[in-house]
Amino acid sequence: MKPMQQTPKEPTPEEQRWRANAEEPAGVKRHLKAQYILFGVWCALTIGWSVAAAYKVLAFEWTGILILSAGFLNIGIGIINNKRILPEKSPGRRYAAARLTD
Repeated sequence: MKPMQQTPKEPTPEEQRWRANAEEPAGVKRHLKAQYILFGVWCALTIGWSVAAAYKVLAFEWTGILILSAGFLNIGIGIINNKRILPEKSPGRRYAAARLTD
């Protein structure tokens, strides 16, 4: 350990309760389902905006593309984080196990 590096602190009881509540499998599955629904709604919104922009109903603006892309990025990160919390659906676990057997 480097001399300037601090040792990790033990979590406080309040932080332990918060982590246990945040990583509850039933709650994480519920949030993951809600994020998939939100992803579908966001896809429908994007398709609707694309069709409206193609038929000149709405003006084509780059800010619209930026907002839609940021929404996809935000939803995607949320899905990945919730999958990481679930023990049976961790992204990369299959890849890591395959690398160990090579």
